Amino acid sequence: MATTPDYLGARNSQCTIITNGDGTTAQTIFTAGTNGARVHLVSASTDDTTPSLTLMKNDGTTSCILATFQLPTNSGRVNGAPAVDLLDPTVIPSIPADPGRFLTLGAGETLAVAMTTTLTVDKTVHVVVDGVDY
Repeated sequence: MATTPDYLGARNSQCTIITNGDGTTAQTIFTAGTNGARVHLVSASTDDTTPSLTLMKNDGTTSCILATFQLPTNSGRVNGAPAVDLLDPTVIPSIPADPGRFLTLGAGETLAVAMTTTLTVDKTVHVVVDGVDY
């Protein structure tokens, strides 16, 4: 008798805190497992005043920009100012708009963010990524 295959493996969740000292250097925020991964959530919050960041995908050789986002002041940090969804299908049209939306990464591929300008001293951006490895 056949059994149902299990396509998804271990949960892969990562949190990255970006500070003024990181400048505009790209920070890896997620690395897919050896069989690839499916990313379901990427969100960013900040206590700085409207910083912008660029979300990139890297296949091990080339980094490609997926989108650039401006984070509202205190987004995700105060009531009424939600964190910013970095997998917003209205910003990245290749992401399905259905409730089960996701971004697929190949084996060892990464997601990274780079601030477009340096953050204010003592201010941070927190980026949370949640997915599963295949």
